[in-house]
Amino acid sequence: MRMLIVNWRCARNPLAGGAEIYLQEVFSRLVSRGHGVTLLSARFPGSQPEDVIEGIRIIRAGGKLTFNFTAARVVGPLAESLNADIVIDDLNKIPFYSPWHTGRPVLALLMHLFRGSIFREVLPPMATYVWLAETMIPLAYRQCRFAVLSESSKSDTVRVGIAPDRIAVIPPGTDFNRFSPDTTIPRERLVLHVGRLKRYKATDHLLQAARLLKERGVEFTTVIVGDGDDKPRLEALAVKLGLGGSIRFTGFVPEAEKVSWYRRAAVLAENSIKEGWGLIVMEANACGTPVVVADSPGLRDSSRDGMNGLMYPYGDVAALAEKLEKLLSDAALRNRLGEQAIAWSQQYTWDGAAAAMERVIEQTINEGR
Repeated sequence: MRMLIVNWRCARNPLAGGAEIYLQEVFSRLVSRGHGVTLLSARFPGSQPEDVIEGIRIIRAGGKLTFNFTAARVVGPLAESLNADIVIDDLNKIPFYSPWHTGRPVLALLMHLFRGSIFREVLPPMATYVWLAETMIPLAYRQCRFAVLSESSKSDTVRVGIAPDRIAVIPPGTDFNRFSPDTTIPRERLVLHVGRLKRYKATDHLLQAARLLKERGVEFTTVIVGDGDDKPRLEALAVKLGLGGSIRFTGFVPEAEKVSWYRRAAVLAENSIKEGWGLIVMEANACGTPVVVADSPGLRDSSRDGMNGLMYPYGDVAALAEKLEKLLSDAALRNRLGEQAIAWSQQYTWDGAAAAMERVIEQTINEGR
Protein backbone atom coordinates (compact mmCIF):
# COMPACT_ATOMS: atom_id res chain seq x y z
CA MET A 1 0.00 0.00 0.00
CA ARG A 2 1.09 3.57 -0.73
CA MET A 3 0.35 5.92 2.17
CA LEU A 4 0.52 9.71 2.41
CA ILE A 5 0.48 11.06 5.99
CA VAL A 6 -0.13 14.71 6.81
CA ASN A 7 1.21 15.89 10.19
CA TRP A 8 2.51 19.22 11.48
CA ARG A 9 5.93 17.85 12.41
CA CYS A 10 8.31 15.05 11.53
CA ALA A 11 10.42 13.15 14.06
CA ARG A 12 13.44 15.45 13.48
CA ASN A 13 11.55 18.65 14.24
CA PRO A 14 12.88 20.17 17.50
CA LEU A 15 9.26 20.55 18.67
CA ALA A 16 8.38 16.91 17.97
CA GLY A 17 6.42 15.23 20.75
CA GLY A 18 4.21 12.25 21.42
CA ALA A 19 2.32 12.47 18.13
CA GLU A 20 5.56 12.27 16.18
CA ILE A 21 6.85 9.36 18.27
CA TYR A 22 3.61 7.50 17.56
CA LEU A 23 3.80 8.14 13.81
CA GLN A 24 7.45 7.20 13.55
CA GLU A 25 7.17 4.00 15.59
CA VAL A 26 4.00 2.74 13.90
CA PHE A 27 4.67 3.70 10.29
CA SER A 28 8.37 2.76 10.22
CA ARG A 29 7.14 -0.73 11.09
CA LEU A 30 4.68 -0.58 8.21
CA VAL A 31 7.59 0.34 5.92
CA SER A 32 9.37 -2.79 7.14
CA ARG A 33 6.23 -4.76 6.18
CA GLY A 34 6.69 -3.58 2.59
CA HIS A 35 4.41 -0.54 2.46
CA GLY A 36 5.40 2.84 1.02
CA VAL A 37 5.01 5.76 3.44
CA THR A 38 5.43 9.47 2.66
CA LEU A 39 4.98 12.15 5.33
CA LEU A 40 4.09 15.75 4.49
CA SER A 41 5.11 18.04 7.36
CA ALA A 42 6.22 21.60 8.11
CA ARG A 43 9.68 23.01 7.61
CA PHE A 44 11.78 24.08 10.60
CA PRO A 45 15.08 26.00 10.90
CA GLY A 46 17.88 24.00 9.30
CA SER A 47 15.57 21.42 7.73
CA GLN A 48 15.88 20.06 4.21
CA PRO A 49 12.94 20.02 1.74
CA GLU A 50 13.16 16.21 1.60
CA ASP A 51 14.48 13.59 3.98
CA VAL A 52 14.18 9.90 4.85
CA ILE A 53 13.74 8.69 8.44
CA GLU A 54 13.70 4.91 8.97
CA GLY A 55 12.33 4.35 5.50
CA ILE A 56 9.65 7.06 5.72
CA ARG A 57 10.04 9.67 2.99
CA ILE A 58 9.63 13.18 4.42
CA ILE A 59 8.46 16.12 2.29
CA ARG A 60 8.55 19.46 4.10
CA ALA A 61 6.55 22.51 3.06
CA GLY A 62 5.09 25.54 4.81
CA GLY A 63 6.08 26.91 8.17
CA LYS A 64 5.28 26.45 11.84
CA LEU A 65 2.24 28.75 11.74
CA THR A 66 1.09 28.26 8.15
CA PHE A 67 1.43 24.54 7.52
CA ASN A 68 -2.31 23.84 7.70
CA PHE A 69 -2.89 26.27 4.81
CA THR A 70 0.04 24.80 2.86
CA ALA A 71 -1.26 21.26 3.43
CA ALA A 72 -4.70 22.23 2.09
CA ARG A 73 -3.04 23.35 -1.14
CA VAL A 74 -0.50 20.51 -1.45
CA VAL A 75 -2.17 17.32 -0.19
CA GLY A 76 -4.43 16.72 -3.20
CA PRO A 77 -1.77 17.09 -5.93
CA LEU A 78 0.78 15.21 -3.84
CA ALA A 79 -1.61 12.29 -3.28
CA GLU A 80 -2.18 12.14 -7.04
CA SER A 81 1.52 12.29 -7.91
CA LEU A 82 2.26 9.48 -5.43
CA ASN A 83 -0.79 7.51 -6.62
CA ALA A 84 -1.51 7.11 -2.90
CA ASP A 85 -3.92 4.39 -1.86
CA ILE A 86 -4.80 6.38 1.25
CA VAL A 87 -4.25 9.76 2.92
CA ILE A 88 -3.76 9.60 6.69
CA ASP A 89 -4.70 12.92 8.26
CA ASP A 90 -3.26 13.44 11.75
CA LEU A 91 -5.76 15.69 13.54
CA ASN A 92 -3.19 17.01 16.00
CA LYS A 93 -4.20 20.55 17.06
CA ILE A 94 -5.66 22.06 13.85
CA PRO A 95 -7.34 19.60 11.42
CA PHE A 96 -6.24 19.63 7.78
CA TYR A 97 -9.70 18.70 6.39
CA SER A 98 -8.07 16.38 3.86
CA PRO A 99 -11.39 14.89 2.62
CA TRP A 100 -12.15 18.33 1.13
CA HIS A 101 -8.83 18.37 -0.76
CA THR A 102 -8.46 14.85 -2.14
CA GLY A 103 -10.68 12.17 -3.62
CA ARG A 104 -8.48 9.43 -2.13
CA PRO A 105 -9.68 7.44 0.92
CA VAL A 106 -8.84 9.31 4.15
CA LEU A 107 -8.15 7.82 7.57
CA ALA A 108 -8.26 10.34 10.42
CA LEU A 109 -5.61 9.71 13.07
CA LEU A 110 -6.45 11.49 16.34
CA MET A 111 -4.17 11.91 19.35
CA HIS A 112 -6.74 13.82 21.40
CA LEU A 113 -9.12 16.76 21.12
CA PHE A 114 -8.44 19.88 23.16
CA ARG A 115 -12.05 21.12 23.33
CA GLY A 116 -12.43 23.39 26.38
CA SER A 117 -8.96 22.63 27.75
CA ILE A 118 -7.40 24.79 25.00
CA PHE A 119 -8.63 27.88 26.84
CA ARG A 120 -6.19 27.00 29.65
CA GLU A 121 -3.29 26.98 27.20
CA VAL A 122 -3.55 29.97 24.84
CA LEU A 123 -5.23 33.36 24.64
CA PRO A 124 -9.00 33.37 23.93
CA PRO A 125 -8.79 34.36 20.22
CA MET A 126 -6.46 31.44 19.38
CA ALA A 127 -8.31 29.09 21.74
CA THR A 128 -11.59 29.95 20.03
CA TYR A 129 -9.99 29.24 16.64
CA VAL A 130 -8.84 25.79 17.78
CA TRP A 131 -12.22 25.02 19.39
CA LEU A 132 -14.10 25.99 16.22
CA ALA A 133 -11.67 24.01 14.04
CA GLU A 134 -12.37 20.90 16.13
CA THR A 135 -16.11 21.57 16.04
CA MET A 136 -15.97 21.39 12.23
CA ILE A 137 -14.48 17.88 12.27
CA PRO A 138 -17.77 16.05 11.54
CA LEU A 139 -18.40 18.31 8.54
CA ALA A 140 -15.22 17.09 6.86
CA TYR A 141 -14.64 13.64 8.37
CA ARG A 142 -18.08 12.16 9.06
CA GLN A 143 -17.62 9.48 6.37
CA CYS A 144 -14.04 8.67 7.41
CA ARG A 145 -12.74 6.01 9.70
CA PHE A 146 -10.80 7.17 12.76
CA ALA A 147 -7.88 5.70 14.67
CA VAL A 148 -7.50 7.10 18.20
CA LEU A 149 -5.13 6.38 21.08
CA SER A 150 -7.56 5.74 23.92
CA GLU A 151 -11.15 5.18 24.96
CA SER A 152 -11.16 8.75 26.33
CA SER A 153 -10.23 10.09 22.89
CA LYS A 154 -12.91 7.88 21.35
CA SER A 155 -15.53 9.35 23.69
CA ASP A 156 -14.47 12.89 22.76
CA THR A 157 -14.66 11.99 19.07
CA VAL A 158 -18.15 10.56 19.46
CA ARG A 159 -19.22 13.74 21.27
CA VAL A 160 -18.23 15.91 18.31
CA GLY A 161 -20.36 13.79 15.99
CA ILE A 162 -18.43 10.74 14.73
CA ALA A 163 -20.20 7.36 14.90
CA PRO A 164 -18.55 5.02 17.44
CA ASP A 165 -18.43 2.11 14.97
CA ARG A 166 -16.16 4.26 12.76
CA ILE A 167 -13.52 4.59 15.49
CA ALA A 168 -10.71 2.13 16.27
CA VAL A 169 -8.70 2.47 19.49
CA ILE A 170 -4.98 1.81 18.91
CA PRO A 171 -2.86 2.60 22.00
CA PRO A 172 0.85 3.34 21.63
CA GLY A 173 3.57 0.90 22.59
CA THR A 174 6.90 1.33 24.37
CA ASP A 175 10.47 0.66 23.24
CA PHE A 176 11.45 -1.96 25.83
CA ASN A 177 15.02 -2.09 24.53
CA ARG A 178 15.40 1.51 25.64
CA PHE A 179 13.05 1.68 28.63
CA SER A 180 13.78 -1.10 31.10
CA PRO A 181 14.66 -1.50 34.79
CA ASP A 182 18.26 -1.40 36.00
CA THR A 183 18.62 -2.85 39.49
CA THR A 184 22.21 -1.64 39.72
CA ILE A 185 20.94 1.96 39.90
CA PRO A 186 19.67 2.80 43.41
CA ARG A 187 16.34 4.55 43.75
CA GLU A 188 16.50 8.05 45.20
CA ARG A 189 13.92 10.23 46.94
CA LEU A 190 13.05 11.91 43.65
CA VAL A 191 9.63 12.91 42.38
CA LEU A 192 10.01 13.14 38.61
CA HIS A 193 8.00 14.98 35.98
CA VAL A 194 8.85 14.51 32.28
CA GLY A 195 7.50 16.22 29.18
CA ARG A 196 6.93 19.46 27.35
CA LEU A 197 6.15 22.27 29.77
CA LYS A 198 2.76 23.63 28.72
CA ARG A 199 0.06 25.23 30.86
CA TYR A 200 -2.50 22.50 30.22
CA LYS A 201 -0.02 19.95 31.59
CA ALA A 202 -0.62 21.55 35.03
CA THR A 203 2.93 21.08 36.29
CA ASP A 204 2.22 23.95 38.70
CA HIS A 205 0.00 21.52 40.66
CA LEU A 206 3.08 19.39 41.34
CA LEU A 207 5.02 22.42 42.61
CA GLN A 208 2.17 23.35 44.94
CA ALA A 209 2.04 19.77 46.24
CA ALA A 210 5.81 19.85 46.77
CA ARG A 211 5.33 22.96 48.91
CA LEU A 212 2.69 21.22 51.04
CA LEU A 213 5.01 18.27 51.61
CA LYS A 214 7.93 20.55 52.44
CA GLU A 215 5.78 22.20 55.13
CA ARG A 216 5.15 18.72 56.58
CA GLY A 217 8.89 18.02 56.70
CA VAL A 218 8.90 15.38 53.95
CA GLU A 219 12.38 15.19 52.44
CA PHE A 220 12.63 14.69 48.66
CA THR A 221 13.70 16.45 45.47
CA THR A 222 11.39 17.36 42.60
CA VAL A 223 12.99 17.02 39.17
CA ILE A 224 11.31 18.61 36.14
CA VAL A 225 12.71 17.17 32.89
CA GLY A 226 11.78 18.95 29.67
CA ASP A 227 11.37 22.37 28.14
CA GLY A 228 8.52 24.49 26.88
CA ASP A 229 6.95 27.92 26.98
CA ASP A 230 5.57 27.40 30.50
CA LYS A 231 9.04 26.92 31.99
CA PRO A 232 9.64 30.59 32.98
CA ARG A 233 6.31 30.72 34.83
CA LEU A 234 7.07 27.45 36.63
CA GLU A 235 10.56 28.58 37.62
CA ALA A 236 9.13 31.82 39.03
CA LEU A 237 6.47 29.86 40.92
CA ALA A 238 9.13 27.55 42.42
CA VAL A 239 10.93 30.64 43.78
CA LYS A 240 7.67 32.12 45.11
CA LEU A 241 6.83 28.85 46.88
CA GLY A 242 10.28 28.76 48.48
CA LEU A 243 11.21 25.38 47.05
CA GLY A 244 14.86 26.38 46.77
CA GLY A 245 17.28 23.49 46.40
CA SER A 246 14.49 20.91 46.64
CA ILE A 247 13.56 21.41 42.99
CA ARG A 248 15.57 21.10 39.79
CA PHE A 249 14.67 22.08 36.23
CA THR A 250 16.90 20.16 33.81
CA GLY A 251 15.55 21.55 30.54
CA PHE A 252 15.75 19.27 27.50
CA VAL A 253 17.95 16.22 28.08
CA PRO A 254 19.23 13.46 25.74
CA GLU A 255 17.22 10.25 25.66
CA ALA A 256 19.79 8.27 27.68
CA GLU A 257 19.68 10.85 30.48
CA LYS A 258 15.88 10.74 30.52
CA VAL A 259 16.02 6.95 30.97
CA SER A 260 18.50 7.44 33.81
CA TRP A 261 16.08 9.77 35.60
CA TYR A 262 13.28 7.20 35.24
CA ARG A 263 15.49 4.54 36.80
CA ARG A 264 16.56 6.75 39.70
CA ALA A 265 13.17 8.24 40.60
CA ALA A 266 10.93 6.94 43.35
CA VAL A 267 7.82 8.08 41.51
CA LEU A 268 6.73 9.89 38.34
CA ALA A 269 3.99 12.54 38.62
CA GLU A 270 1.80 13.55 35.67
CA ASN A 271 -0.86 16.22 36.22
CA SER A 272 -2.27 17.14 32.81
CA ILE A 273 -5.92 18.08 32.32
CA LYS A 274 -5.98 15.96 29.15
CA GLU A 275 -3.74 13.65 27.13
CA GLY A 276 -4.28 11.30 24.21
CA TRP A 277 -2.70 8.48 26.19
CA GLY A 278 0.31 8.69 28.50
CA LEU A 279 3.55 7.81 26.72
CA ILE A 280 5.60 9.19 29.61
CA VAL A 281 3.65 7.07 32.09
CA MET A 282 4.40 3.92 30.12
CA GLU A 283 8.09 4.78 29.70
CA ALA A 284 8.42 5.21 33.47
CA ASN A 285 6.47 2.02 34.13
CA ALA A 286 8.71 0.07 31.76
CA CYS A 287 11.65 1.22 33.92
CA GLY A 288 9.90 -0.06 37.04
CA THR A 289 8.85 3.39 38.26
CA PRO A 290 5.34 3.76 39.71
CA VAL A 291 3.30 6.86 38.93
CA VAL A 292 0.94 9.32 40.55
CA VAL A 293 -1.37 10.65 37.85
CA ALA A 294 -4.43 12.87 37.56
CA ASP A 295 -7.70 11.10 36.89
CA SER A 296 -8.05 12.87 33.55
CA PRO A 297 -8.65 11.72 29.95
CA GLY A 298 -5.70 9.79 28.55
CA LEU A 299 -3.92 9.39 31.87
CA ARG A 300 -6.81 7.33 33.24
CA ASP A 301 -6.48 5.12 30.12
CA SER A 302 -2.76 4.46 30.52
CA SER A 303 -3.01 3.93 34.30
CA ARG A 304 -4.96 1.92 36.84
CA ASP A 305 -5.15 3.03 40.46
CA GLY A 306 -3.32 0.46 42.58
CA MET A 307 -1.89 -1.32 39.54
CA ASN A 308 0.93 0.79 38.05
CA GLY A 309 0.64 3.63 40.54
CA LEU A 310 -1.88 5.85 42.30
CA MET A 311 -4.48 8.25 40.94
CA TYR A 312 -5.90 11.49 42.33
CA PRO A 313 -8.71 13.84 41.21
CA TYR A 314 -7.41 16.35 38.68
CA GLY A 315 -6.68 19.72 40.31
CA ASP A 316 -6.83 18.42 43.90
CA VAL A 317 -3.36 19.49 45.08
CA ALA A 318 -3.88 18.16 48.62
CA ALA A 319 -4.78 14.71 47.23
CA LEU A 320 -1.75 14.80 44.94
CA ALA A 321 0.50 15.58 47.92
CA GLU A 322 -1.09 12.76 49.91
CA LYS A 323 -0.47 10.19 47.14
CA LEU A 324 3.13 11.32 46.69
CA GLU A 325 3.79 11.13 50.42
CA LYS A 326 2.26 7.66 50.54
CA LEU A 327 4.67 6.35 47.91
CA LEU A 328 7.68 8.20 49.30
CA SER A 329 7.10 6.80 52.80
CA ASP A 330 6.11 3.21 51.97
CA ALA A 331 8.94 1.29 50.31
CA ALA A 332 6.97 -1.96 50.16
CA LEU A 333 4.09 -0.29 48.31
CA ARG A 334 6.51 1.50 46.02
CA ASN A 335 8.31 -1.73 45.14
CA ARG A 336 5.07 -3.65 44.59
CA LEU A 337 3.63 -1.01 42.28
CA GLY A 338 6.96 -0.76 40.45
CA GLU A 339 6.96 -4.50 39.73
CA GLN A 340 3.33 -4.39 38.61
CA ALA A 341 4.09 -1.36 36.46
CA ILE A 342 6.60 -3.34 34.39
CA ALA A 343 4.03 -6.03 33.61
CA TRP A 344 1.36 -3.39 32.95
CA SER A 345 3.50 -1.57 30.37
CA GLN A 346 4.37 -4.78 28.53
CA GLN A 347 0.75 -5.23 27.43
CA TYR A 348 1.25 -2.45 24.88
CA THR A 349 3.77 -2.93 22.07
CA TRP A 350 4.61 -0.95 18.95
CA ASP A 351 4.40 -4.14 16.87
CA GLY A 352 0.85 -4.63 18.08
CA ALA A 353 -0.03 -1.01 17.32
CA ALA A 354 1.43 -1.29 13.81
CA ALA A 355 -0.55 -4.48 13.08
CA ALA A 356 -3.78 -2.87 14.28
CA MET A 357 -3.10 0.25 12.19
CA GLU A 358 -2.44 -1.90 9.11
CA ARG A 359 -5.85 -3.55 9.53
CA VAL A 360 -7.66 -0.21 9.82
CA ILE A 361 -5.82 1.17 6.77
CA GLU A 362 -6.75 -1.88 4.69
CA GLN A 363 -10.39 -1.56 5.81
CA THR A 364 -10.43 2.15 4.88
CA ILE A 365 -8.94 1.50 1.43
CA ASN A 366 -11.36 -1.34 0.72
CA GLU A 367 -14.32 0.86 1.65
CA GLY A 368 -12.99 3.59 -0.62
CA ARG A 369 -12.89 1.19 -3.53
